[in-house]
Amino acid sequence: MPARIEIRGTQDFRRAAAEVKAAGDGRLRREMGRQMRTAAQPAVDAAQSNVRSVASAATRGGGGQARREFALSRTRSRTERARRQAYEGRGLRATIARAVRVQMSTGGRSASVRIRTQTRFLPEDQRTLPSHLNDGRWRHPVFGNRDRWVMQTARPAGWFESAMRRHGPRGRDGAVKAVNDIITKLAK
Repeated sequence: MPARIEIRGTQDFRRAAAEVKAAGDGRLRREMGRQMRTAAQPAVDAAQSNVRSVASAATRGGGGQARREFALSRTRSRTERARRQAYEGRGLRATIARAVRVQMSTGGRSASVRIRTQTRFLPEDQRTLPSHLNDGRWRHPVFGNRDRWVMQTARPAGWFESAMRRHGPRGRDGAVKAVNDIITKLAK
């Protein structure tokens, strides 16, 4: 899936994760996770900025109401403030930008950082849209009319891939540095 870049641990990552687990010090594991998340954050910010700036050629309407209702279904409160936030944040690009997240794992076997578009923040029938928007084109029925389909385009294509190409190496270097810092602390 093009809307997912993964930085997985090398041998150093695995060794650091195993040593942190063996040390039994949750503080070190949290510190390593915090440093790895901080290293990956510029890539997340760039991807969010890119998706917000994508120009999409289509008519207004369609999925906004479904996204608003989905956002309201995920909140416990039905206050006026919650309704207003769901209404204001119902746009496709804003919703996808909120769905770009850092996932971290510092388990016993390896440590990894993943930057993903978490589609669970979108209604079920719109969960393929982040990858289509990244590709730059997709087909859909006009207002749900399955007899009439249109091709929709978004420019520039590759909002996610370009951010990962630009910021991925620095994020990886930062994650490696975090792992090396933890290994150094464990060696003392």
